[in-house]
Amino acid sequence: MTTKEMAFASMIVTVDTKTFTKDHLEQSTNFINPKFYPELYKQLYGNLKFIDRRLMDINSFVLDTPTISDAKTNTGGVSQTARILGEGVNKDQVWSSLDKGYILSKVPPSVVRVNGVDYLCNGRTRHGKLILQDKTNMIVDYYEAETWDEFHFFAILSNRASEPESPHTLMDVKHYCDQAIKNGALKKDWNDISTRVNAIVDGAFSAVKKKKIVSDIYHGDNLSENFMAYDEKTSQEFLHKCGYKDNINNNGIYYVSTASSFHGKALSNAAKCYDKLTSQGKSVKELRVIVHTSTLEGEEPMACWRRRIDKFRNKWNILKNQMKAAWFTSHAKEKNVIQLYGATPACIELSHKFPMDKAVLFDKGTLKEHFFEDLDENFNPIQNEE
Repeated sequence: MTTKEMAFASMIVTVDTKTFTKDHLEQSTNFINPKFYPELYKQLYGNLKFIDRRLMDINSFVLDTPTISDAKTNTGGVSQTARILGEGVNKDQVWSSLDKGYILSKVPPSVVRVNGVDYLCNGRTRHGKLILQDKTNMIVDYYEAETWDEFHFFAILSNRASEPESPHTLMDVKHYCDQAIKNGALKKDWNDISTRVNAIVDGAFSAVKKKKIVSDIYHGDNLSENFMAYDEKTSQEFLHKCGYKDNINNNGIYYVSTASSFHGKALSNAAKCYDKLTSQGKSVKELRVIVHTSTLEGEEPMACWRRRIDKFRNKWNILKNQMKAAWFTSHAKEKNVIQLYGATPACIELSHKFPMDKAVLFDKGTLKEHFFEDLDENFNPIQNEE
């Protein structure tokens, strides 16, 4: 056996070993030294405290935990910590790994003492498999918490660090924050929610996903009920459903949708679309570009919708003028075949002004001469004070 193979073997406790020993505990501490993982052992949320790493009888702690509330009240129903779906999404992967033996170089399961009772906080998937393997005890990290909010926050956080344990999902984070708001442990304030989410998922999700989590928590069901979200597929469905169909009665008018975030490529993409249509022998009188605003975000989705449309229109005009100045003489006549025609409606509250079954047009009404930023709350031009 090579030195590398011997080192790897020392990390594994074989399946036929029924009881973890003090030697296993010491090896675990050597591999995962609490000194080098401050987010799990030192820089903890609230008054949560790491006590030590220890051996515990496999049935000496409680699996079901009260829902988020003050630890002193000990009220509420029971729930499976951290995850809303019970076992983690990578259960098969975790169990397959344990079929080969227990790896001591992984962060151990955690047990947290709340209100005088020991609860398994993280490691349910491993715990279930170890019971099937007739293990008599477990290596655990032992903590003490004063509140259930501290407990549940740590349950989400520790799932992230314990590969190959099932990673916490978007739904898990939303569920935790929703319950924390419901029980008064978290204010329903955009900045407070954003701070809490960033503390939980730091480094685990992209900035876009983190914004979406915060938005979903802040708005709840109101966002999906009151605002339309679009992508490439649904924007095309909007065009077809609402009558914006290509070449109706051979009128030579065609439509293409683009995301508001693609303002840098929109002109060239429209030109490619036009070239493709003409190369197919189609007579294109007008190619109408309709911009969609994807999933709205922020404290005020309605304002987000207006800003995205304004930004796209502005960028479109700037890039178009830059290309004209760079490639054509001042006397060159513009074909005006490709037109920035309008945008998808997204705010149900504004359906009296911008019906949900019609594109918001840029060549008619106040938007022909103005951007949204030039309009008041009733969409009338803002009068400049003398």
